[in-house]
Amino acid sequence: MKRPQPGQDAGFSLVEALVGMVIGAIVIAAAYSLWLTHQQESFLLGKKIDVHNDLTLASKRLQGSVTLAGLGLGGAANLSMSDAGGSDTLILFLNSQEKRTTLLMDAPTSLASIQVDDPAPFTNAAYVAISNAGHGEIRRIVNISGSTIHMDTTFSVAYPMAGSMVYPAARERYFSSQDSAQFIHEVGGEERIVARHLKDFQVSFVDEDGALTGIPADVRSVRFSLTGIYPAKEGALNSMILSSTAIPRNML
Repeated sequence: MKRPQPGQDAGFSLVEALVGMVIGAIVIAAAYSLWLTHQQESFLLGKKIDVHNDLTLASKRLQGSVTLAGLGLGGAANLSMSDAGGSDTLILFLNSQEKRTTLLMDAPTSLASIQVDDPAPFTNAAYVAISNAGHGEIRRIVNISGSTIHMDTTFSVAYPMAGSMVYPAARERYFSSQDSAQFIHEVGGEERIVARHLKDFQVSFVDEDGALTGIPADVRSVRFSLTGIYPAKEGALNSMILSSTAIPRNML
């Protein structure tokens, strides 16, 4: 076997080759670990940004709906809320086509029905609103017979034929689905997903003095908060809250 002469390249020994392979493997493993960490961080950041965008979209949708609440209803109390297992539900009414009619006779508190001059606007309406002299109410329509609209309950006050206006009303609801973590906008009984990964929705009504109120007719602004959730590392914060205030423009 010919041995390499002095000054000639003798190549690598087995030990040197193994050491080189080990060092190379360590470098590759470190690079892969760094790449994987970067990918995970990018994934988590992307999910956080998605949730923030969803909360922003939901907030804008709420702002628009609250602003239009009561449109075409003559100032009838058109906002309410309910607490469903910790997450609130916002309920609002409007008459987007701004149709209206008058009473054929006085509407007493003893009857859960009213007679109107023109029942046509109520053909596809689920609710009826009435207003007179700074007071208004909304009731669910049970059925319509000729010019008579039958309601689920009576009005709290009597409404005289003179000066009273009657309007068809549509109901909208905003609520958070606890099971699916989705924020839902319900219109005419049809549910539409506004945002995902939203676990809590809180609403409060504020009067003209800035105090909280539970009286729909006294509402002058609506405060709400939306809580979104996103994947995060163990022990890290995995939720964000977006709060805002909306002003209903169609109150008395």
